[in-house]
Amino acid sequence: MGLTDPPSDRTAHGRPPGLAGLTPPAGIADRFRAAGWWRPQTFLDDLYRTAAAAPERPAIVAERAHRPAGRRRVVLSYAQLSLYVDRFAAALSSLGVAPGDPVAYQLPSWWETAALTLACLRAGAVAVPVLPTVRAHGLHRILESTRARVCVVPDVWEGYAHAEALADLAPGLPWLRHRVVMGNAAHAGDTVAAPAGAIDFAAYFRGTAHERTGAGRRSRPCAGRADRPALLISVMGLRDSYTSVLHSPNTLYANVSAQRGGDGPGRRPGEVFLSTLPLTSLASLIYTVCWPLAVGGTGVYQDVWDPGRCLDLMAAARVDQVYAEPAYFSELLTAQQRRPRELDRLRLVLSGGRTSTPQPLAAELREVFGVPVLSVWGAPELGMGALSGDAPDHGDGFRPLPGLEVSAADGSPALAVRGPSVCLATWEHGAPAPVPTWERADGWLDTGDTGQAGPHGGIRVLARAGTRTGALFMVPVAEVEERLLSHPRVREAAVVAYTDPEHGELPCAVVVPTAQDRPPGPAELREHLTAAGVAEAFLPTRLEIVGALPRDDGGRIRRGALRTWLTRLRPGGPRPAPG
Repeated sequence: MGLTDPPSDRTAHGRPPGLAGLTPPAGIADRFRAAGWWRPQTFLDDLYRTAAAAPERPAIVAERAHRPAGRRRVVLSYAQLSLYVDRFAAALSSLGVAPGDPVAYQLPSWWETAALTLACLRAGAVAVPVLPTVRAHGLHRILESTRARVCVVPDVWEGYAHAEALADLAPGLPWLRHRVVMGNAAHAGDTVAAPAGAIDFAAYFRGTAHERTGAGRRSRPCAGRADRPALLISVMGLRDSYTSVLHSPNTLYANVSAQRGGDGPGRRPGEVFLSTLPLTSLASLIYTVCWPLAVGGTGVYQDVWDPGRCLDLMAAARVDQVYAEPAYFSELLTAQQRRPRELDRLRLVLSGGRTSTPQPLAAELREVFGVPVLSVWGAPELGMGALSGDAPDHGDGFRPLPGLEVSAADGSPALAVRGPSVCLATWEHGAPAPVPTWERADGWLDTGDTGQAGPHGGIRVLARAGTRTGALFMVPVAEVEERLLSHPRVREAAVVAYTDPEHGELPCAVVVPTAQDRPPGPAELREHLTAAGVAEAFLPTRLEIVGALPRDDGGRIRRGALRTWLTRLRPGGPRPAPG
């Protein structure tokens, strides 16, 4: 589903309409600045300030799983990061990227991913990060809708040929001027040739001193970018729908500036942050790129998830606070109990996102790690929206961050939000242009989640958006359902969320078989989906066989009814038909 207007209606640079001039009303921006939520500077100013004051301070500590054992850990100083940000920005400019142009990148959690994000900000481009688990179908939707000028991918990552997939898509993407490929062999120190027609990232971006050319020396960071679009996050939904949210440096900074107390993430100078989520997720970009820069600290990345090595990395990097989804924390707990690590600097655990943290898990985290455990409610539209207290029962629920208004506090069941961290605009893929947040409903934006007010100003999240399924990754529901329906023994299928007591929210496939006496099994369906190109992160972890799917008068699947039905089922218990 792409934009409906023809290429001739674009600007000279081919960027989607409305991005370059999309800014909040002056009165709103002035109010947020006066309150201290926003500022004239950006994270680039933070980077250059620390690079000048403490050039050797570690900005990034990253682990590369596929490197030889003695060379897996990479430490990048502030001086090195600032150099590469300048170099990558000049490289983008040399490829014709102009202010407002979208630049897509689908990379693992590497230091280059963070540097490229900041380079887009320096060049005035709009960064379009894409999760590594997104396959060709989803990538095509994102590139088609955003009209990205450049797309950066690894050649092969975790068995998937990203460069080959992008090359196959390119003929149908006339706005995509350059394919840039980062070779896995290059990560081990070797140089590999990029595929035909693609630019080799190692040679052109890392290895060429663009900042020393005449154009590079004359270039300056784009001024006045604090309120302008800098980041475009795509959210997968139902029925092959995609929505993008547009953030500015200041909407991202509001996640940090709101931390004024001593019982949360805070703004302690020099702290070290780790997130187990992919670096191209909004949560990790905020928590391990923006936040460390704002406090002169360090972001810690692991490109391939391994709980034992993650704990080793936390101990070696002396991590102060860690953010993860419940499923990750469950594995970290097991690994720590098997072989305890000395985590002497760890002071805070943040758990959650759009899913709740099971109370037994939170209690065990407190016991094993000996630090406060706070649950997070957040969304792509606003980043970190609310935090729980450290009480075992979450006290009165989540408390919105200072400056953020949440409608549930006024008795509305819908969790609508308004405030300095809320995105500049949302963009339904297929719509001709983004819709500015402050031009509708007086700045209120519906997150799709529902909740209710707590007794002391808190909120309780009751249900998350029905169009979003998954805890670790947003599962492309329509794609998985389409692949399920291609199985010869599946007549109908729906993918809905269920809450696992240990791992949080996971996808469940509810299937109507073509023959009730010969239903497909879970292993068979997973093999079928894998063969059809569905990423492992998106595979259903549970299967329920039913005689029919509940539908409304219009024939649409009643997904809410299916989720309610799933919560009532017990292992080994009877399986009544979903109502």
